[in-house]
Amino acid sequence: MARYRTSVPHSLGRREALARLQAQSDRMQRLARGTGRWSDDTLAFALELQGVRMQGTLRVEESSLEFDANLPLIALPFGPWVDRFLKLALIRGVPEHPTTALSAGEPAGADEAASPVVAFLHIPKAGGITLSEYIFNHVRIEQNGDDGAVKEGVLLLPYGFFKEPGLAVPDHIPELLRAPGLRAVLGHFWFGLHEHVNRPWRYVTLLRNPVDRILSLYHFLQLADRMTLKEFVSSPPFKEVDNDQTRRIAGVEPEIGACTAADLRTAQNNLREHFAVVGVTERFDETLLLLKRRFGWTREVLS
Repeated sequence: MARYRTSVPHSLGRREALARLQAQSDRMQRLARGTGRWSDDTLAFALELQGVRMQGTLRVEESSLEFDANLPLIALPFGPWVDRFLKLALIRGVPEHPTTALSAGEPAGADEAASPVVAFLHIPKAGGITLSEYIFNHVRIEQNGDDGAVKEGVLLLPYGFFKEPGLAVPDHIPELLRAPGLRAVLGHFWFGLHEHVNRPWRYVTLLRNPVDRILSLYHFLQLADRMTLKEFVSSPPFKEVDNDQTRRIAGVEPEIGACTAADLRTAQNNLREHFAVVGVTERFDETLLLLKRRFGWTREVLS
Protein backbone atom coordinates (compact mmCIF):
# COMPACT_ATOMS: atom_id res chain seq x y z
CA MET A 1 0.00 0.00 0.00
CA ALA A 2 1.11 3.56 -0.69
CA ARG A 3 0.00 6.83 0.83
CA TYR A 4 -1.84 9.23 -1.47
CA ARG A 5 -2.56 12.81 -0.43
CA THR A 6 -4.30 15.53 -2.36
CA SER A 7 -5.74 18.95 -1.61
CA VAL A 8 -8.85 20.16 -3.46
CA PRO A 9 -9.35 23.95 -3.16
CA HIS A 10 -12.80 25.51 -2.71
CA SER A 11 -14.21 28.94 -1.92
CA LEU A 12 -17.22 27.84 0.14
CA GLY A 13 -15.85 28.21 3.63
CA ARG A 14 -15.52 25.36 6.10
CA ARG A 15 -19.13 25.38 7.33
CA GLU A 16 -20.76 25.39 3.87
CA ALA A 17 -18.39 22.81 2.43
CA LEU A 18 -18.94 20.54 5.42
CA ALA A 19 -22.73 20.88 5.13
CA ARG A 20 -22.67 19.97 1.44
CA LEU A 21 -20.44 16.96 1.93
CA GLN A 22 -22.45 15.66 4.87
CA ALA A 23 -25.71 16.12 2.99
CA GLN A 24 -24.42 14.06 0.06
CA SER A 25 -22.14 11.60 1.85
CA ASP A 26 -24.65 8.71 1.83
CA ARG A 27 -25.24 9.07 -1.90
CA MET A 28 -21.57 9.49 -2.76
CA GLN A 29 -20.69 6.43 -0.67
CA ARG A 30 -23.18 4.39 -2.71
CA LEU A 31 -21.64 5.62 -5.96
CA ALA A 32 -18.19 4.69 -4.68
CA ARG A 33 -19.37 1.54 -2.87
CA GLY A 34 -18.09 2.60 0.51
CA THR A 35 -18.75 3.35 4.16
CA GLY A 36 -17.82 6.35 6.27
CA ARG A 37 -18.30 8.09 9.61
CA TRP A 38 -18.04 11.80 10.39
CA SER A 39 -16.28 13.13 13.49
CA ASP A 40 -16.47 16.93 13.60
CA ASP A 41 -14.98 18.06 10.26
CA THR A 42 -13.27 14.78 9.36
CA LEU A 43 -14.68 11.77 7.51
CA ALA A 44 -13.06 8.36 8.06
CA PHE A 45 -13.93 6.17 5.07
CA ALA A 46 -13.38 2.93 3.19
CA LEU A 47 -14.50 2.89 -0.43
CA GLU A 48 -13.94 1.49 -3.90
CA LEU A 49 -13.44 3.70 -6.96
CA GLN A 50 -12.58 2.44 -10.44
CA GLY A 51 -12.23 -1.04 -8.98
CA VAL A 52 -9.58 0.20 -6.51
CA ARG A 53 -10.14 -0.16 -2.76
CA MET A 54 -8.86 2.55 -0.45
CA GLN A 55 -9.30 3.78 3.10
CA GLY A 56 -8.34 6.99 4.82
CA THR A 57 -9.66 10.37 5.93
CA LEU A 58 -11.15 13.48 4.35
CA ARG A 59 -10.74 16.69 6.37
CA VAL A 60 -12.71 19.86 5.56
CA GLU A 61 -10.67 23.05 5.89
CA GLU A 62 -11.74 26.65 5.37
CA SER A 63 -10.56 26.73 1.75
CA SER A 64 -9.71 23.14 0.85
CA LEU A 65 -10.54 19.47 1.21
CA GLU A 66 -7.60 17.45 2.51
CA PHE A 67 -7.62 13.82 1.35
CA ASP A 68 -5.25 11.29 2.92
CA ALA A 69 -5.56 7.58 2.12
CA ASN A 70 -3.74 4.32 1.60
CA LEU A 71 -3.92 2.93 -1.95
CA PRO A 72 -2.44 -0.17 -3.54
CA LEU A 73 0.76 0.79 -5.39
CA ILE A 74 -0.82 -0.28 -8.64
CA ALA A 75 -3.65 2.21 -8.09
CA LEU A 76 -1.56 5.39 -7.74
CA PRO A 77 -2.14 6.43 -11.39
CA PHE A 78 -5.84 6.75 -10.50
CA GLY A 79 -5.20 9.57 -8.05
CA PRO A 80 -6.82 12.22 -10.32
CA TRP A 81 -10.13 10.31 -10.05
CA VAL A 82 -10.17 11.25 -6.36
CA ASP A 83 -9.92 14.97 -7.12
CA ARG A 84 -12.78 14.75 -9.63
CA PHE A 85 -14.92 12.78 -7.17
CA LEU A 86 -14.43 15.36 -4.42
CA LYS A 87 -15.27 18.26 -6.72
CA LEU A 88 -18.52 16.53 -7.70
CA ALA A 89 -19.36 16.04 -4.03
CA LEU A 90 -19.33 19.82 -3.48
CA ILE A 91 -22.01 20.51 -6.10
CA ARG A 92 -25.08 21.99 -4.41
CA GLY A 93 -28.59 20.76 -5.12
CA VAL A 94 -27.69 17.54 -6.93
CA PRO A 95 -30.80 15.29 -7.17
CA GLU A 96 -30.79 11.81 -5.67
CA HIS A 97 -31.51 10.29 -9.10
CA PRO A 98 -30.58 11.61 -12.56
CA THR A 99 -33.08 13.93 -14.10
CA THR A 100 -34.39 13.17 -17.55
CA ALA A 101 -36.11 16.49 -18.25
CA LEU A 102 -34.77 17.76 -21.55
CA SER A 103 -34.25 21.40 -22.33
CA ALA A 104 -37.25 23.27 -23.69
CA GLY A 105 -35.62 23.61 -27.08
CA GLU A 106 -35.29 19.86 -27.63
CA PRO A 107 -38.34 17.93 -26.39
CA ALA A 108 -38.18 14.14 -26.27
CA GLY A 109 -40.52 12.48 -28.73
CA ALA A 110 -41.21 8.96 -29.88
CA ASP A 111 -38.10 8.90 -32.08
CA GLU A 112 -35.93 9.95 -29.14
CA ALA A 113 -37.34 7.25 -26.89
CA ALA A 114 -36.80 4.60 -29.56
CA SER A 115 -33.26 5.62 -30.53
CA PRO A 116 -30.63 3.11 -29.44
CA VAL A 117 -28.48 3.73 -26.40
CA VAL A 118 -24.86 3.83 -27.52
CA ALA A 119 -22.80 1.65 -25.17
CA PHE A 120 -19.11 2.42 -25.64
CA LEU A 121 -17.16 -0.51 -24.21
CA HIS A 122 -13.91 1.28 -23.46
CA ILE A 123 -11.07 -1.22 -23.29
CA PRO A 124 -8.34 0.19 -21.01
CA LYS A 125 -5.32 1.61 -22.86
CA ALA A 126 -6.87 1.23 -26.29
CA GLY A 127 -7.11 4.97 -26.93
CA GLY A 128 -10.71 5.34 -25.85
CA ILE A 129 -10.63 8.61 -23.90
CA THR A 130 -10.73 10.72 -27.05
CA LEU A 131 -13.44 8.50 -28.52
CA SER A 132 -15.50 8.86 -25.32
CA GLU A 133 -15.35 12.64 -25.68
CA TYR A 134 -16.30 12.38 -29.35
CA ILE A 135 -19.35 10.21 -28.62
CA PHE A 136 -20.38 12.43 -25.69
CA ASN A 137 -20.32 15.57 -27.83
CA HIS A 138 -22.42 13.92 -30.56
CA VAL A 139 -25.18 12.55 -28.34
CA ARG A 140 -25.31 15.01 -25.42
CA ILE A 141 -28.42 17.05 -24.79
CA GLU A 142 -29.06 19.76 -22.20
CA GLN A 143 -30.76 18.57 -19.02
CA ASN A 144 -31.98 20.30 -15.90
CA GLY A 145 -29.37 18.80 -13.64
CA ASP A 146 -26.35 16.58 -13.31
CA ASP A 147 -25.84 13.98 -10.59
CA GLY A 148 -22.17 13.38 -11.32
CA ALA A 149 -22.79 10.00 -12.98
CA VAL A 150 -25.29 11.03 -15.69
CA LYS A 151 -24.29 14.17 -17.54
CA GLU A 152 -26.50 15.58 -20.30
CA GLY A 153 -28.01 12.18 -21.03
CA VAL A 154 -24.69 10.31 -20.91
CA LEU A 155 -23.85 7.86 -18.13
CA LEU A 156 -20.17 7.88 -17.17
CA LEU A 157 -19.44 4.63 -15.33
CA PRO A 158 -16.92 5.20 -12.50
CA TYR A 159 -15.73 1.61 -12.26
CA GLY A 160 -14.30 -1.25 -14.29
CA PHE A 161 -10.66 -0.53 -15.15
CA PHE A 162 -10.05 -3.46 -12.82
CA LYS A 163 -13.08 -5.67 -13.31
CA GLU A 164 -15.52 -6.53 -10.54
CA PRO A 165 -15.34 -10.02 -8.99
CA GLY A 166 -17.52 -12.32 -11.04
CA LEU A 167 -18.13 -9.46 -13.49
CA ALA A 168 -20.81 -8.15 -11.12
CA VAL A 169 -22.59 -4.89 -11.95
CA PRO A 170 -22.63 -2.56 -8.89
CA ASP A 171 -26.06 -2.38 -7.26
CA HIS A 172 -26.72 1.27 -8.09
CA ILE A 173 -25.96 0.98 -11.83
CA PRO A 174 -29.10 -0.83 -13.17
CA GLU A 175 -31.36 2.03 -12.07
CA LEU A 176 -29.18 4.55 -13.90
CA LEU A 177 -29.28 2.39 -17.03
CA ARG A 178 -33.09 2.47 -17.02
CA ALA A 179 -33.30 6.28 -17.12
CA PRO A 180 -35.67 7.19 -20.02
CA GLY A 181 -33.48 10.08 -21.15
CA LEU A 182 -30.33 7.98 -21.41
CA ARG A 183 -28.51 8.41 -24.73
CA ALA A 184 -25.13 6.76 -24.18
CA VAL A 185 -23.07 4.81 -21.65
CA LEU A 186 -19.30 5.28 -21.53
CA GLY A 187 -16.87 3.28 -19.43
CA HIS A 188 -14.62 0.32 -18.77
CA PHE A 189 -17.39 -2.26 -18.62
CA TRP A 190 -17.79 -5.62 -20.40
CA PHE A 191 -20.31 -7.39 -22.62
CA GLY A 192 -23.59 -8.02 -20.83
CA LEU A 193 -24.33 -4.52 -19.55
CA HIS A 194 -27.13 -4.25 -22.13
CA GLU A 195 -29.21 -6.69 -20.09
CA HIS A 196 -30.00 -3.81 -17.73
CA VAL A 197 -31.05 -1.37 -20.48
CA ASN A 198 -34.78 -1.33 -21.24
CA ARG A 199 -34.44 0.33 -24.66
CA PRO A 200 -32.75 -0.57 -27.94
CA TRP A 201 -28.97 -0.47 -27.58
CA ARG A 202 -25.86 -0.88 -29.70
CA TYR A 203 -22.33 -1.56 -28.54
CA VAL A 204 -19.31 0.33 -29.84
CA THR A 205 -15.68 -0.44 -29.06
CA LEU A 206 -12.13 0.38 -30.05
CA LEU A 207 -9.54 -2.39 -30.35
CA ARG A 208 -5.78 -2.02 -30.28
CA ASN A 209 -2.80 -4.13 -31.26
CA PRO A 210 -2.46 -6.38 -28.18
CA VAL A 211 1.29 -5.89 -27.86
CA ASP A 212 0.99 -2.10 -28.00
CA ARG A 213 -1.88 -2.18 -25.50
CA ILE A 214 0.08 -4.23 -22.97
CA LEU A 215 3.13 -1.95 -23.31
CA SER A 216 0.91 1.07 -22.71
CA LEU A 217 -0.73 -0.60 -19.69
CA TYR A 218 2.66 -1.46 -18.15
CA HIS A 219 3.94 2.11 -18.44
CA PHE A 220 0.62 3.65 -17.36
CA LEU A 221 0.66 1.65 -14.12
CA GLN A 222 4.26 2.74 -13.45
CA LEU A 223 5.43 -0.75 -12.54
CA ALA A 224 9.08 -0.51 -13.61
CA ASP A 225 10.27 -0.34 -9.98
CA ARG A 226 8.29 -3.45 -9.03
CA MET A 227 8.70 -5.80 -11.98
CA THR A 228 10.22 -5.98 -15.42
CA LEU A 229 8.14 -5.92 -18.56
CA LYS A 230 9.01 -9.59 -19.10
CA GLU A 231 7.69 -10.47 -15.63
CA PHE A 232 4.57 -8.39 -16.22
CA VAL A 233 3.78 -10.34 -19.39
CA SER A 234 4.91 -13.83 -18.37
CA SER A 235 3.41 -13.72 -14.85
CA PRO A 236 0.51 -11.24 -15.02
CA PRO A 237 -0.25 -9.67 -11.64
CA PHE A 238 -3.94 -9.34 -12.51
CA LYS A 239 -6.40 -10.57 -15.13
CA GLU A 240 -6.50 -7.30 -17.07
CA VAL A 241 -3.07 -8.18 -18.49
CA ASP A 242 -4.23 -11.54 -19.83
CA ASN A 243 -6.27 -11.24 -23.07
CA ASP A 244 -8.41 -8.44 -21.63
CA GLN A 245 -9.85 -7.44 -25.00
CA THR A 246 -11.19 -10.96 -25.51
CA ARG A 247 -12.42 -11.17 -21.92
CA ARG A 248 -14.40 -7.93 -22.04
CA ILE A 249 -15.97 -8.50 -25.44
CA ALA A 250 -16.85 -12.12 -24.65
CA GLY A 251 -18.13 -11.19 -21.20
CA VAL A 252 -16.09 -13.90 -19.49
CA GLU A 253 -13.48 -13.86 -16.72
CA PRO A 254 -11.53 -17.14 -16.47
CA GLU A 255 -8.44 -17.48 -14.34
CA ILE A 256 -5.14 -16.07 -15.63
CA GLY A 257 -3.88 -18.23 -18.47
CA ALA A 258 -7.22 -20.00 -18.90
CA CYS A 259 -8.71 -18.09 -21.86
CA THR A 260 -9.66 -20.56 -24.59
CA ALA A 261 -10.31 -20.62 -28.30
CA ALA A 262 -14.00 -20.86 -27.39
CA ASP A 263 -13.74 -17.55 -25.51
CA LEU A 264 -12.20 -15.97 -28.59
CA ARG A 265 -15.01 -17.32 -30.79
CA THR A 266 -17.57 -15.91 -28.35
CA ALA A 267 -15.92 -12.49 -28.56
CA GLN A 268 -15.84 -12.65 -32.36
CA ASN A 269 -19.50 -13.65 -32.49
CA ASN A 270 -20.45 -10.79 -30.14
CA LEU A 271 -18.61 -8.33 -32.36
CA ARG A 272 -20.51 -9.54 -35.43
CA GLU A 273 -23.95 -9.65 -33.84
CA HIS A 274 -24.06 -6.91 -31.21
CA PHE A 275 -21.57 -4.17 -32.13
CA ALA A 276 -22.60 -1.38 -34.48
CA VAL A 277 -19.03 -0.14 -34.83
CA VAL A 278 -15.73 -1.88 -34.07
CA GLY A 279 -12.87 0.54 -34.59
CA VAL A 280 -9.13 0.13 -34.21
CA THR A 281 -6.77 2.59 -32.58
CA GLU A 282 -4.41 2.46 -35.54
CA ARG A 283 -7.22 3.69 -37.86
CA PHE A 284 -8.83 6.15 -35.51
CA ASP A 285 -9.98 8.77 -38.02
CA GLU A 286 -11.72 6.13 -40.10
CA THR A 287 -13.42 4.89 -36.95
CA LEU A 288 -14.88 8.36 -36.35
CA LEU A 289 -16.26 8.50 -39.89
CA LEU A 290 -17.81 5.08 -39.52
CA LEU A 291 -19.50 6.13 -36.27
CA LYS A 292 -21.03 9.21 -37.91
CA ARG A 293 -22.37 7.17 -40.81
CA ARG A 294 -23.70 4.30 -38.73
CA PHE A 295 -25.58 6.50 -36.23
CA GLY A 296 -26.43 9.36 -38.57
CA TRP A 297 -24.65 11.96 -36.43
CA THR A 298 -24.53 15.40 -38.02
CA ARG A 299 -22.96 17.68 -35.42
CA GLU A 300 -19.61 19.24 -36.17
CA VAL A 301 -17.38 17.86 -33.43
CA LEU A 302 -13.63 18.29 -33.15
CA SER A 303 -11.76 15.10 -32.22
